[in-house]
Amino acid sequence: MPIAEETSQGQIAETGAPAPVHKPRKKSKAPRHAQKAERPVAAAPQSDILLKTIFVVLGIALLVAAFYAGYEIGRGAAKNGADDGNGDPVDTAGKVVITEYSDFQCPYCGRFFTQTYGQIKSTYGDKVVFEFKEFPLSFHPNAQKAAEAAECARDQNKFWEMHDKLFVSQDALDVANLKAYAEQLGLDTAKFNTCLDTGVKAAIITQHMQEGAQRGVSGTPSFWINGELVVGAQPFAVFQQKIDAALRGEKPVPPAPEPEPEPVGPVDVSIDDDAVLGKTDAPVTIIEFTDYECPYCKRHAAQTLPSIIKNFVDTGKARYIVRDFPLSFHPNAQKAAEAAECAGEQGKYFEMHDKLFAASAIDVASLKVLASELGLDTAKFNTCLDSGAMAAEIAKDTQDGTIYGVRGTPAIFVDGLLISGAQPYANFEAAINAALTAK
Repeated sequence: MPIAEETSQGQIAETGAPAPVHKPRKKSKAPRHAQKAERPVAAAPQSDILLKTIFVVLGIALLVAAFYAGYEIGRGAAKNGADDGNGDPVDTAGKVVITEYSDFQCPYCGRFFTQTYGQIKSTYGDKVVFEFKEFPLSFHPNAQKAAEAAECARDQNKFWEMHDKLFVSQDALDVANLKAYAEQLGLDTAKFNTCLDTGVKAAIITQHMQEGAQRGVSGTPSFWINGELVVGAQPFAVFQQKIDAALRGEKPVPPAPEPEPEPVGPVDVSIDDDAVLGKTDAPVTIIEFTDYECPYCKRHAAQTLPSIIKNFVDTGKARYIVRDFPLSFHPNAQKAAEAAECAGEQGKYFEMHDKLFAASAIDVASLKVLASELGLDTAKFNTCLDSGAMAAEIAKDTQDGTIYGVRGTPAIFVDGLLISGAQPYANFEAAINAALTAK
């Protein structure tokens, strides 16, 4: 049965068949050197013994030198394992690292910034290191671009300056103002504007959100302090207690193990404003969260979706909606998702959907070729793709999917009932027929 897996880095993973297990070969009962009869060995001359002794001593000396070199390198890496928000390493030895997941348009995040953030900085100074992660909420229309603006400023070593500027300007975070703030901060505005307009930072935002979801973040602001999750704009005293405990070297008390969750029922999944395949008033709604670079999604598109369309969509029994869930470890997935949305602006979402899954390459240049093959207005399509105009739409789909319980791709909801993975057609047929029967 298909399963959802996590990578060793804790990223959200594709959902497919279990990975094959590499098993070691069985060893013979006797060690290899004992499988042949031993032969007597002549005594080595004294000169050979002396030479071997010299090589052994030199070998030991090299091992010792390598050990100390490795120790120093490792100590340096551990010492500089975090950065200051601008990519420069900071010394975290003996310090408390606070990882904040936040939204620049969130009023509670703004409250934390104005009431608590400064107090933590002034009280603890360099004993505390802040690590900021983007988590823009879909119902804040300016949050996505504000997050991208902060990441664009990071490229010019002004992340924290932009961070502060955005929080004191929460009522004015449209793109025009973001560009004005960049100028006020003395950034290279041409470089900043290109970064912001092209949406090149959208993939980083998505990666932060997926990482946050894996760590239990579902709202903003959320903080990880000393291995413990703190949710909301809590008063300074709450942070003080956690920070002081961490500085004393206290370990957080692990929560009691939670029982295995009971199977959940249908989820109220929104179709958002995404393209619909089939009759809009069909009795059953099927919503797929997908990644165009995911091999299991490709398998579903090739082996299962055609039968669903033929037997249920074309017959008016179901409608099919695709929403985007690009996984952070697929380098072309974000732009491919944007390409589908840009094609949708010209009424050819599903045509591009099919092209993407059938294509052997989905880098940006290839995406533009696919648009030309579909007969799209290529100038309009290219502008849409290059500007990152659809990045916020992708981020909203990803966030919604996370809220609905999506942890891998493909994730397909049949009238709200989740079917995870590239499962065989028979499983979907049964679920759709059950949904029809329940009407």
